[in-house]
Amino acid sequence: MSDYQCCRCKKILDGYNSYEYRGFVSCEEHFDEVIKLVDAKRSDLIERENAKISPLKGLDISPDSVVGRMNRRLLSGAIEVASKEHPIEKEYRTGKL
Repeated sequence: MSDYQCCRCKKILDGYNSYEYRGFVSCEEHFDEVIKLVDAKRSDLIERENAKISPLKGLDISPDSVVGRMNRRLLSGAIEVASKEHPIEKEYRTGKL
């Protein structure tokens, strides 16, 4: 069985004594705390993502239509911002709290 590391206290765990929640591994002692931290971080990421894409919701940005091409030109800054990954999202994907 491979070894795991608690994302909270960095304690090395075997597979039988480790707990996992949404990709984050923890020891029994910190499991409830990790759940709260992961849920808070996930909620924050969802709010940030919604704020990034809200200017583009419902708009035609298809490069195949005249309106879509014009919207792409006018909203190029918002499209670029929406396409970038936030550092918090990168940490979340790698399992860091």
